[in-house]
Amino acid sequence: MAEERTYTVRVHNQGDEGLWAEVEELPGCFASGLDEDELAEALAEAIGLYLSTPEHRVQVQLTHGRQMESVRQERVLVS
Repeated sequence: MAEERTYTVRVHNQGDEGLWAEVEELPGCFASGLDEDELAEALAEAIGLYLSTPEHRVQVQLTHGRQMESVRQERVLVS
């Protein structure tokens, strides 16, 4: 069975320019998108690429918190 890990994602609102997010536990891992759905897709891809190796592909499942502020935290489960 795959190990599940949780990461903290800080989401930043850039107004008309959309959103960007950084993963606190993965330095240099970030993504951007025009809306929450696009950001979630880009973030899942970024985390998967960051954690994957040539021998092991990482699957990412995002679980959204609903703290609608200019900066908010979300949890990410990785297996």
